[in-house]
Amino acid sequence: MANVSHPSFNAYRSGTSAALQWLVHQQQWREQAANLLQRRIARDRAALESMLESLRRAQSWSDFGAASQTVWRDYLLASAALWQESTAASVQVTGVWANAARDVMQQWQDSLAQLQPVTAAAATPAAAIDAAQPIREWMAAFERAMSAASSAFGTEVHTQGGQHGR
Repeated sequence: MANVSHPSFNAYRSGTSAALQWLVHQQQWREQAANLLQRRIARDRAALESMLESLRRAQSWSDFGAASQTVWRDYLLASAALWQESTAASVQVTGVWANAARDVMQQWQDSLAQLQPVTAAAATPAAAIDAAQPIREWMAAFERAMSAASSAFGTEVHTQGGQHGR
């Protein structure tokens, strides 16, 4: 017997798939955050070890001062690099979340359209467009808000086209 897909199962599958996609994105973000934290800890440990070594080797205050300046310079350079990477990751995550939200809303809209009973009046294209208008308005407002948020971080979120062609 062939597997027949039912609209209610498609709606369930769409919602579950969306939830799992969000969890995958969340896990990726957590891994990036953990990696950055681990690198900050390594930076701090290296700075402490360098400071201790400069104190051990110093023969005078001027030796210690010069060595301390080198340690601080290296620490600040490493901090700036981590800050830049963290900022870039935040901007990237914003775009990923915006695209994921757009895709989820499109999937839900498509699955809900399959759940609605088809009547003779709703079978016409004009009626279908009218029925979808509230969700389209909401999606347009959502996309404008995500674009504004993305542009505040200096990135661009593609709200047109995409894999759905809408």
